[in-house]
Amino acid sequence: MPSATTHPEFGPHTTALAVAAAFPSVISGKTILITGVNLKGLGYATAEAFASQNAELIILAGRTPAKLQECADALAKEYPNTKTRVLELDLNSQKGARAAASTLNGWTDVPAIDILVNNAGIMNVPTRQLNEDGIERHFATNHVGHFLFTSLIIPKLIAAAQKPGAVKGATRVVNVSSFGANYSPIRFSDINWEKANGTLPLAEQPDYALKADSYNSMGAYGQSKTANVLLSLGLNERLYEKYGILSFAVHPGSIVTELGREVPAEDYKARIESFKKKGMVFKKLGEGASTTLVAATGPEIKGEDGEWEGRGVYLSDCQIHESTKVWYTSWSEGEKLWAKSEELVGEKFAF
Repeated sequence: MPSATTHPEFGPHTTALAVAAAFPSVISGKTILITGVNLKGLGYATAEAFASQNAELIILAGRTPAKLQECADALAKEYPNTKTRVLELDLNSQKGARAAASTLNGWTDVPAIDILVNNAGIMNVPTRQLNEDGIERHFATNHVGHFLFTSLIIPKLIAAAQKPGAVKGATRVVNVSSFGANYSPIRFSDINWEKANGTLPLAEQPDYALKADSYNSMGAYGQSKTANVLLSLGLNERLYEKYGILSFAVHPGSIVTELGREVPAEDYKARIESFKKKGMVFKKLGEGASTTLVAATGPEIKGEDGEWEGRGVYLSDCQIHESTKVWYTSWSEGEKLWAKSEELVGEKFAF
């Protein structure tokens, strides 16, 4: 794998618009779906960058139709050459993920999706909460919902990869992960954070939380972000050799977005100030979306004979990130997670 992208000068403060401008032919005419889109978030900054280079259609997916329509209206005003459609998608429930996939698969006038950006997410759920499917909320929303939705719409991605003249590796799934993946591996014996951390097998114990504790919001968030990276491994294993569909996970950087909605406003503000005092640099929205754009469009980031060995699936600051933990670059962990995810949704997927 290459150690740098086509543009080694791209870095933490490169904007998504700048990345898009470097790859106009890759974006022009494409159909792109982005989850978790609102005007103040990374999803909109990502959509704006794709629209700036004449994407054919951008599907804006999220829980709140009114917020999606705000984004569609803003894009239409700024970039009239790109069409938009909104798709209601509640990733917090399997019922919601299935409903959205069914709606999308019924859009016969959208036969193919060239790029899927799984951007939606939640963070900082203060107490251990389970969703209606009995799964811890971070894991349910950030991973299981995306796993199920993505798996159900794979035929649309395969259709894109099989267009006449399609380039192997051009059809992509980008999973927006986080540095939080460093906080916790997948707790296969305790997905829902019910047990004391110190009682788990050593390989499943989180780095972030105290070993004696059980639920920790950043640890639970970290597990879900580890799952985002491992999902890319699982998708590559199943789709790259056979169809030329490629998946990457990205760390967008630290950005102040609505991800902090679960925390009281004053507490969230104090937390941000604390991080700043410790030297953490926060990116603007456009800078946060840039690595997603590199992962979606960079023509040189592709597999070599399908042999990945966990490298190159994770990008940060617009470049391939080499310093990663074994628990989210491991093929065996990826396969275990795929099997666990199928068990949780009650369905096996064959593509």
